[in-house]
Amino acid sequence: MHTLLIKSQSQPDLQTPRQLRHAFTEVIEQHVPDVAIQQRMQLCLSEALTNLVLHAKSQALTVQLSRDSNAWLLDIFDDSPPWSPTEHRDDNLLFTFQEVESGRGVALLHEQCDKLSYHPGQGKQQNQLRLRWSSAKKQKKQTILIVEDNASLSRLYQLYLSDTFNILTAANGHHALQQLATQQVDLLLSDIQMPEMNGLSLRKKINQQAEHKLLPFIFLTGKDDQLIQEQANDLGIDDYLIKPVNKNQLLKTVQRVLGRSQQIHTQLGERIDKKISASLKPQLPQTANSWRMQVSCRDTGAGGGDLLLHKVFAHKTQLLLTDIMGHDHSAKFFSHACGGYIHGLLQAMSTDSNPAQLLTELSNYVMDDKLLAQVTLTCCSIELSEGGKISVASAGHPAPLLICAEQIQAIDVGGVLPGLIADCQYQNSELTVRPGQRLAFYTDGLFESAADNDARFDLQTQISAALRSTLQLPINEALQQVMSLFDQLTNAQPNDDALLLLIEPTL
Repeated sequence: MHTLLIKSQSQPDLQTPRQLRHAFTEVIEQHVPDVAIQQRMQLCLSEALTNLVLHAKSQALTVQLSRDSNAWLLDIFDDSPPWSPTEHRDDNLLFTFQEVESGRGVALLHEQCDKLSYHPGQGKQQNQLRLRWSSAKKQKKQTILIVEDNASLSRLYQLYLSDTFNILTAANGHHALQQLATQQVDLLLSDIQMPEMNGLSLRKKINQQAEHKLLPFIFLTGKDDQLIQEQANDLGIDDYLIKPVNKNQLLKTVQRVLGRSQQIHTQLGERIDKKISASLKPQLPQTANSWRMQVSCRDTGAGGGDLLLHKVFAHKTQLLLTDIMGHDHSAKFFSHACGGYIHGLLQAMSTDSNPAQLLTELSNYVMDDKLLAQVTLTCCSIELSEGGKISVASAGHPAPLLICAEQIQAIDVGGVLPGLIADCQYQNSELTVRPGQRLAFYTDGLFESAADNDARFDLQTQISAALRSTLQLPINEALQQVMSLFDQLTNAQPNDDALLLLIEPTL
């Protein structure tokens, strides 16, 4: 069965990629349970639409998201000259679905979806690009291991719990340890009196295994023996039930223990999030190598993070701005791991290194490292030299803004996301910032932290206007006013981390 989730038809302009991205993001987040697939969909949608608008010059565009029993389907129909991205994956070629300036395009689409197909239009038919992602598997039931030597009671407990949980069984402690060695178990329900290895001995063995020491554990016993209960409590169990046990009692106890275990893990994650967030807070010198710098950020408190690291040389200053994506607690750990590596990478830089070389080294490491390969990030590498000279290289990061009295201009710089393609090469963009001009570097949360498309457009418009109107103010006051406006427009509750870095030459 094929179900249409959202469909949009338009005559595309420069605002179309951003508008459709936000419209589709709301539907994607509502209907696609897997966060990783959500991010891959959003990335492919942005990439394909940007290329159609900037390079293919499409005049009519239809985008739709649907699903069948096995997959999510993103279809993009356009009226540009047909060119099949399924036949070429070389990012050095010039073609419709490639952003030549940034080095992104077909390779990214192939990497970020499970299957890509293209049907060129004939006659009045439009070209069709279809991206496919296999449906995320339904969330598995939690698994309970029942350790009970009485076969009748074991079957009874299975009957009580099997509608809600996956059930594994063992007849004694030895068998239970064998099950734990090969199976993922969320809770262990064990009798105390059993042959070969009883429940108390089993718990002692589990306490010696680091990977299972925190496993939720409930004892069952036919004897209301105070001494045995004290021994069980000393072993760090979660509950103790006296037989006979009815279905309602057993089910409620199991759910309560599992819920409490999840609550503890969540609270621990939130505490660690706060400590990691504090450690990742950007710190910069106010001046270095004839440049003034001011940075401010807003942290949502969960998920990935924005990093800004620096190194000051005798005649230049190197900055590295990174946005690590993700919306769960694990993403914060990845941010910390990535931040540690980037810090080491910067400290190992020589005076001969340039921004593009730094991104190439970062990309290669992200691709090869098993931990960082799970991270999706964008990065902007910046080199500040005397005389207002600046060199910038980008890996999928929003373009910096040159703020002048007359206008705000996006700097033409781009590149593929780190770790996406082996041996990816980046390009430096060189420019000179004059006195009275200012540069703004930022993460996408600055312009996208709003509730809907209209609010996001208003946010972008007003923040951009504020960056220009505050140009004559001292840089610290300008930053304060812009971020104060950001807080007002987002009600101090942005839906994504946001960072703004302002820099200007001192001469």
